[in-house]
Amino acid sequence: MPESVLVDHPRPGVAVLTLDRAERRNALSIGLLDKLVGELDGLAREGTARVAILRGAGPVFSAGLDLAEAANPDLVERSARCVAAGLSALRHSPLVTVAAVHGGAYAGGAGLMAACDIAVGTSDFKICFPEAQRGLLPALVCDVLRVKVREGDLAELFLVGNTIDADRARQIGLLQRVVPAERLLDEALGIAAGILAGGPATIVETKKLLHAAYDHGPHDAAAAEASITEHLAARRSPEAAEGLRAFLEKRPPSWAT
Repeated sequence: MPESVLVDHPRPGVAVLTLDRAERRNALSIGLLDKLVGELDGLAREGTARVAILRGAGPVFSAGLDLAEAANPDLVERSARCVAAGLSALRHSPLVTVAAVHGGAYAGGAGLMAACDIAVGTSDFKICFPEAQRGLLPALVCDVLRVKVREGDLAELFLVGNTIDADRARQIGLLQRVVPAERLLDEALGIAAGILAGGPATIVETKKLLHAAYDHGPHDAAAAEASITEHLAARRSPEAAEGLRAFLEKRPPSWAT
């Protein structure tokens, strides 16, 4: 099926972007990430929207990286660069980005959520970073999570890899609000209304101010390239090959000792 990102404009100044790959649990393929970056760039150029709400179709927000692509050596580097581009597009867009998440967000899917300025989730929402169980390194998502989550909490997410619920996600700073599922979009639109009440230029400058305050200012190409290099080194390792193969074969990985 074609991979797409649906764009709706429910009210002036607001665009809702929906990851529309429900049959694959919105797994982050090269095509889906390319479309997300293209839509965000297009909205920024048009200038008619000031807030972008990101959500997912189907039962979960995003299952994370498309592991079938990740296991293909011919697609590894392009996939990694698309993940980096998607995270950067959300983080550094002149629009205020709001994640409206439901069901679950895993690995890179949770990274997309964290790359947004504000996140609201449903009360049944789950988050997990299973990269270590796949022999992968969360170098790209670490760049966005490190400014939102304390070191000990981030260590638990990455090293232990347990699933956490919405209340725990809010406690550690990954969600700002938790609401019943039927109120998710309305809550995100309410946040957008508050943003739109601010002066357009002032809101843009305030977003820059926040990035500077949390040491996450303008995009650093050298730092981004270093993260991609770390990510690729892990994805090309024997442990990643075994971890991905085990996942696709639905069995526990057999790690070399």
